[in-house]
Amino acid sequence: MQNFIGNLSRRTLFKFSAVAGTLATLGTSASSAFAARVNKKGTGKMTYWNHFTGAPERAAFAETTEAFKKASPAIEADIQTVTNDDWMAKYIASTTAKSGPDAVMIDVTRFTDMLRIGGLRDITTYNKQWPGAASVAGDTPAFSFNRKVYGVPFFTFIDWTYYRKDFFEAAGIKKEPTTMAEFREAAIACTNPSKGQYGFAMRGGSGGGGFIVNALHAYNGSIMSPSFKATLTLDAAVEAMRFWVNLAVKDKAVVPTVATDGYAQIFSNFYQGKAAMVMHHGGSFIDVGKNLKYGSEVMTLARPKGPKDQFGFQAPLANGVFQHTKNPDAAFEYASFLGSPAAQTVFLKGTGYFPTSTAAASDKFIADNRQFDTAIASLASLPKTYTFPGLTAWRDLTCLPEFQKCLIGTQTPEGAAKIIVDRLNVVAKAAATANRKYYSDNRGK
Repeated sequence: MQNFIGNLSRRTLFKFSAVAGTLATLGTSASSAFAARVNKKGTGKMTYWNHFTGAPERAAFAETTEAFKKASPAIEADIQTVTNDDWMAKYIASTTAKSGPDAVMIDVTRFTDMLRIGGLRDITTYNKQWPGAASVAGDTPAFSFNRKVYGVPFFTFIDWTYYRKDFFEAAGIKKEPTTMAEFREAAIACTNPSKGQYGFAMRGGSGGGGFIVNALHAYNGSIMSPSFKATLTLDAAVEAMRFWVNLAVKDKAVVPTVATDGYAQIFSNFYQGKAAMVMHHGGSFIDVGKNLKYGSEVMTLARPKGPKDQFGFQAPLANGVFQHTKNPDAAFEYASFLGSPAAQTVFLKGTGYFPTSTAAASDKFIADNRQFDTAIASLASLPKTYTFPGLTAWRDLTCLPEFQKCLIGTQTPEGAAKIIVDRLNVVAKAAATANRKYYSDNRGK
């Protein structure tokens, strides 16, 4: 899929800043106002589900919600949060019951599953009538199927690493790590258990499965073909699991609570000086800056390169309309508002999430924060994340538990790798079969 932003130089990127400035006033977004004239204007109550629980994200939603009220006073927006751990179960239950939200967040890794479960409404006509569609067109194909659009791109997760510059300097590290081997060396060099300091705050609790997929991809290259054939080899999986497990088990360069550490714990460890590095994405940029000073204490760093590819992905996120909504007009009006340059700029400044809107991506905020050089460079180098059917279940119910068993000594990296590969083969065969049936059932529709 073509990525327009990734192909722009910084100089060219910021030529759009004047355009962005005319759209940057919340509540008076030109695209949002015009969309209300072209698409039927929504009224009444509109419920929206998202899976953000962080304080910066909640604050950004509060700001955009107030702006939306001014732009669309006839709509009463009810913004509800469903945790990532509960998301798919609640989505499936609501789809089955034909009763749920009006608008819904769509993580691209879940898009295929959410679509095939049947809870996403075709918004192609709405999108064609929305003047703001061109600004986010670069990522719209990620939320489209069979020439139908199901999501309005909101922003892009760009994986990167934060590192404590002061810790690196104390350890005598003069070169930023660019490979997996250099990353390991830096983690070991920054580890001093007697001081309660470790090289890396690894996420092995809730949400840790994604890092296993990162490792598998870095050592294997693509693990799934477009036709849903598993391409992950056992040898590559063994290498990946050995590296990731041994950072904690053999090198002991990881904070010891890794097996239960989720988002809150890894950043707490990082802020408290228990870890020299932590991996996340741009969405934590503002929060990190509130706790540590960019330039002197903390820096951003591109994810390291593995034998086959980079350790990390770029992944757009969108908002769509629930299939069984009773208020689709209001739902799309809200989804398109979040896709506007104004709303995306609020999230950029409030969290650090990189916009999908070409206008918002040229905002001066990015130019003024040199840490975003990492994000811009990564847009051109990071692969797009996976979206195959069954991905999230395999990631969260196979990859993560097998990794956790390795951490506590009840499994070996080799044994975990075999189970992970075997299970992926099962997922791939089921996905291929389901894909053939889905295409057959939807042919001509």
